[in-house]
Amino acid sequence: MSLENLDTFSEVMEALGGNQGVGDLTGAKPSTLSMWRKANSFPSNTYVVITDALRAIGKTAPASLWGMKQPAEPERAA
Repeated sequence: MSLENLDTFSEVMEALGGNQGVGDLTGAKPSTLSMWRKANSFPSNTYVVITDALRAIGKTAPASLWGMKQPAEPERAA
């Protein structure tokens, strides 16, 4: 199964039902969700619950939306 990649914070929020859906999923209050929107990222402690919810609907998102660093790709010889 191929997952659709969501590249932005807004795409993830929309896919999971906006503030209401993400708030229900994470237990975050509206004021907290507002701070996440302002920062344009999710806190790292929501990574597992949000990525699991995305996977359940056939979607995925980069770990960078949680402020996590991805391993660098090895350079290829030319």
